[in-house]
Amino acid sequence: MTKTHTKIGARNPFIPSYSPVCQLADWLLLSSVVLSGLVGGLAAIARQIGAF
Repeated sequence: MTKTHTKIGARNPFIPSYSPVCQLADWLLLSSVVLSGLVGGLAAIARQIGAF
């Protein structure tokens, strides 16, 4: 059975939005993960060399 035109044109919630607010939120989420990984790595290295 084929889809009707309204079902084909329905908005897919899994397609990223292009609004500036959503893009900023995506960037903040990604950068916070990267930043926390870098800080954790630096803390582990500093602990190994006896800085703490």
